[in-house]
Amino acid sequence: MQFKIKPMLPEHYQQVYRLWTSIEGMDMSDADDNFEAISAFLAFNPDLNYIAEINGKVVGVIMCGFDGRRATLYHAAVDPDYQKQGIGFALAEHLESALKTKGISKGRLLAFKSNESATLFWQKAGWTLQQKLNYFSKKFI
Repeated sequence: MQFKIKPMLPEHYQQVYRLWTSIEGMDMSDADDNFEAISAFLAFNPDLNYIAEINGKVVGVIMCGFDGRRATLYHAAVDPDYQKQGIGFALAEHLESALKTKGISKGRLLAFKSNESATLFWQKAGWTLQQKLNYFSKKFI
């Protein structure tokens, strides 16, 4: 099956959210991953978020934000029924090309330690697993 990579738009949210919730190891937040929050993120980063689509069905997604210095990837996923067909690598390469065009020299992403398939995927895609960093988070709302 042939897939198309397109910019992610708010109207893709319902399909994308269903995709995210179908992925083992994906952690979703009601506060950060609702329609309003994702729509605001897309508006702030309009040309760094993509879906892969087959016959109108979203089968893959990759989201990215840019803070003026570095890119951060979020919630990359491929439908389990369509994995191992190159969709994830194509989405990553498409995004990386867009980042290079913007002159962004470095990106980062987070994957849960328990999500071994994500760790293997990102390493195969050329990303380096950082062992010397601590990751901190804090809720504000």
